[in-house]
Parts: sequence; C-alpha cells; structure tokens
Amino acid sequence: MRLRSLLACVAALATTSAVLCATPALHAGTRLSWVPPGPRDGAMALNARSRKTSEPVVSDGLVEEIQAKTRVRCIIQLKEDQNVRAVANDIEKASEAGRVLKANGSSSFFVAEVDQRTLDELRKDPRVQAVYKDELSAAAPISASAMPPGLDLSTDLIGSNRANAAGWTGRGTAVAVLDTGIDRGHPFFAGRIVDEACFSSSDAGNGTVSLCPNNRPSQTGAGAADANTARCLVGDANACFHGSHVAGIAAGRMVPGAPSNGVAPEAGILAVQVFSRLENPLSCASLRVRAPCLLSYTSDQKLALEYVARVARAHRVAAVNLSLGGGEPYTRACDADPAASALKPEFDALARLGVAAVVAAGNEGFTAGVTAPACVSTAVTVGASDAGDAPASFTNRGPLLDLFAPGVAIRSAVPGGTYAEMTGTSMAAPHVAGVFALMRQAYPRLSVAQTLRRLQATGRRLRYTAGGTSITTARVDAERATATATRSAA
Repeated sequence: MRLRSLLACVAALATTSAVLCATPALHAGTRLSWVPPGPRDGAMALNARSRKTSEPVVSDGLVEEIQAKTRVRCIIQLKEDQNVRAVANDIEKASEAGRVLKANGSSSFFVAEVDQRTLDELRKDPRVQAVYKDELSAAAPISASAMPPGLDLSTDLIGSNRANAAGWTGRGTAVAVLDTGIDRGHPFFAGRIVDEACFSSSDAGNGTVSLCPNNRPSQTGAGAADANTARCLVGDANACFHGSHVAGIAAGRMVPGAPSNGVAPEAGILAVQVFSRLENPLSCASLRVRAPCLLSYTSDQKLALEYVARVARAHRVAAVNLSLGGGEPYTRACDADPAASALKPEFDALARLGVAAVVAAGNEGFTAGVTAPACVSTAVTVGASDAGDAPASFTNRGPLLDLFAPGVAIRSAVPGGTYAEMTGTSMAAPHVAGVFALMRQAYPRLSVAQTLRRLQATGRRLRYTAGGTSITTARVDAERATATATRSAA
C-alpha cells in the first residue's frame, strides 16, 4: 500500500457550522457560552439580537456568501417540536431559485439551497432556530511517519494494556467511529463490527458523489461503511484509509502482524461512513489536496450522530470518535457561534445517553485554542502528546483541551489487511474513545462528565504555556483510571 498516495487525498478538517446550546458544559469552569473579542464580534452581536427578537441565528458570513454566490447549500435547524416537512414545504415556495435538498433524514433539521429571498423568509419564520452553511470538510492525520511503530508503545504509555490485563477490555460496550468507513475484512476487526451505517450526500452543484455502497445518500446494516468500494479508490490507492486506522487504535484486537491490541480490544465497533467523493479540482484545491478527494458535509455528520443516538442503548455505545478539526482557534467554547457549533445538539443528546463525543483538537499548532467542532462545550477535546510525554509540536492546545493522548507515529490498521504509522490529533482522539469504553465497563453508573473528571484526576499532568498562561492538562492513564473498579461493577 502506498501511504503517500493516500495522504495526498486528504487534509485537516475544515470548520463545521453552529446552533445554540441546551446541555451544560462538561466542565463549566473553562467552557463559556461566548467567544473572545475579535473576528467573532459580529456573530456575538447577531446572536444577542436573535435572542431578543426570537429571529433565527444567521451568521454574517452566510449572508455575504449568498450575496456573492446567489445561493448556498444550508442547514435549517428547527426549534423543538417543529415539523420538518411542513417548514420545508413552506420554504420551498418562497423562491424559484431555492430548493429543498434533504428533508427526510432528521426530525430537527433539513438541508436546502438558500437564496436571498429564501433567507428573508427564513428570518421571519418563528419555527426556525438557525440557518448556517452545510460545510464540506476533510479528515486526515497530518503525516505518515518514518519513526518506529507506536501503537504498542502508546498503549503501554497510557496503561491500557495493563488495564486490559486486569479485565478492563471494553467487553459489553461499543465505540462508534464517524469517519471514512472501515476495512470490514481486516483481521484487526474480526468479529467485532456490531453495526454499520453510511450518510454520504451527492450534490451535482458541489461535484460530490455518495460513498455509500448503494450509491444513495444513506445506508444502514452490514456493508454500509465498507471502505473497499470502487469510489474509495484514487489511482492505485484507497483514500478511505483513515477510518480503519482510527478504529484500530480505539478497539483493534491483537492478531499476527498487528502491533498490539487497541485500547479496548473487546469493545464492539460501530462504523459510520460520513464522507463523500468530490471530483471538483477547485474545491479540493481549496483544502490543498488534489482531486478527487474525500469531504464530509456537516449535515451528514449530524445525521450520523442522530443515528448513533438511536442505536446507542442497543449497542451500549460508550463513545463516538470524531477525528475532525480545522479552521480558526477558539479559546472559549464556541456554542454561541453559528459558524462552529453545528454538532452541539447531537453532542448534547449523546451525553444524555451516556455517550462521550470525543473530538480531535486539531493539528494547526495553535498554542491557546482549538478548532471546531472540538470547541463545543459538550465535546471531550483531545490533544496529541509525543513519546516523551510532552505536547506534540503540531497539536492545538489551551483552556478548552480536556485531555492529551499519544498522537505521534501511531501504527494501526489500514485497508488491505495491513498496518501503517500515522501522526496527528486524529490518532490521539481514539485512544481516549477507547478508554471511555474501558470506563463504561469498569464504572457503568458514571456519567460522561463524571468519567471525564476521573480521567483528568488520574491522568499524568502535562504543563505548558498557552497565551502567556501556564496550563496543566492530563494525559490519559487508563490503568490508574480503572484501578479502583471491581469486577462486580461490570
């Protein structure tokens, strides 16, 4: 397998969009529902105006883009207990240029092409909570690495191998991986894939085509997240490698040729494909990758998270991993910013079900901020540490960071039954998602917030400077976190 060819297909995840909050932050001491002065002042003022008038939240950036492009693919988020089909039908009548693209997947939002006239109608509609662009994003580690293989080293560093030896293996739980699908025949995952789904939109206007094996916008059941389909191939390389690598870190199980067990080797894997294939050279080039490339719509991520919520109890899902991150840095929670927190309603719903939304902090090297959607207050935000137990040079960090985990030269599964080393916060996040599976087995009565607090209290403390201030963030330690659990608790 030619890893350089794979890495040429993808880049760091771009921003997603936003809606307002409903669930308390996981640690209210540092995550506030506003953004610092600067580029987001306009969004803050608009949100304040909307709260006073009950108008939908609409970002200034979206207004400007509609004016420049005539119409823009948007997500229309509705207020609680509103009828999606009724609102979509009314909005479609507002303008001949606007059209509803997707209105049958969710009870809380729909997707439409919005022109100025349609936006004017949406602003007046009391049923609408927010309108924001349906962003296209890409996912990838920052690099392949020439350093020695690392999954065996990283699981030893965080003590998950010793927690496994003590009986905490994630048995009876599952980890959901929202990514580029999975090599369902890979020996690292044998007998472990509990379910699959795909949410992958096609849009002729954007040049995107679905990666679902049925060539439709969605698919569930065995084979739905297959990473070995023809549309995953770019030249002689499989561009859908990222999801298998992430899943292996969280929950791979040792077989001949594997570097070691993943963090939770007896947890189930719920694989969800959320990417589409894009043939447009200009759109791919905007993210510094060559066409064709793989990108994910925010709306598909939202639908996937809603799906995970529906099956969470049946599969006892402990965490959902989103190795996503990109855009500008946030030093405080982005919940009130309509350009960043589109996934917050879904994160909130999962938290109420006891499912942690584990998100990569991003690879831009921001020393005092993280990117979207890691900036959402109900995300468990993970930065990358290196083999020397220091923050990796590329990792975003700062007061919103919840935990560190190893993210440098991590060896895990890739399509074709093989293994490769990759580096990035994409690799750090699934270490933590796997630890949440161990914790669900060991302490089944703890909430997401309580589990996070225990991981922070038992982790190795890494101190660094962020924005001129000394900050301490825990590097996760699975052995210490599960040390007081008893077998009767499982």
